[in-house]
Amino acid sequence: MLYTITVVSPEVEDFAIELQIESDATFADLHRLIRKACQWGQHKPSVFYLCNERWRRERAIPEKSFEDDTMDEVELGDLLDDEGQRLQYIFDHEEHRGLLLEVTHISYGKHIDEPLCRRSHGTPPPLTLTDNVAPDLSANASGKEENLTKEELLAQLNAAALADSDDDELEPTDDELFDIEEIDLEGFDFTEG
Repeated sequence: MLYTITVVSPEVEDFAIELQIESDATFADLHRLIRKACQWGQHKPSVFYLCNERWRRERAIPEKSFEDDTMDEVELGDLLDDEGQRLQYIFDHEEHRGLLLEVTHISYGKHIDEPLCRRSHGTPPPLTLTDNVAPDLSANASGKEENLTKEELLAQLNAAALADSDDDELEPTDDELFDIEEIDLEGFDFTEG
């Protein structure tokens, strides 16, 4: 089974990457793939959270733990069952910063040799707030571009608007969601990664 996972940032609205990874890969493999796709060199302790459809955290998968199963011990296929399943990836606990992930497609019977970043757009958030510049992932060797659909962009922006690392109990209001009529979609392109 092959997962396609879309990753967006609540702090950088024009950033998005699309990853492909096998169901028998571990959360540690997904962790390394995200860091590679974002071109983050240094390492900080991280954690994944399985979330419900409202982005409320339901289960933690930490990098290291004495109580919970860790990223190295849990395969993606053990916990990710459905398209639309959501996760948070917290890469900076001190500043409550992270990325939002959604399983956007599951391909049964398909396989790839290695996990990969299929598409990327924009500049990822810096790993730490003291980093001045994050790499721009829009450019690639092939130069091939693919347009992001309005629905995909709206879904990513709504997901980013719903993320609130400081208070998981707050329900989003209609005012917090983006309206497609308010968004200028010119210039939003994905590039093959």
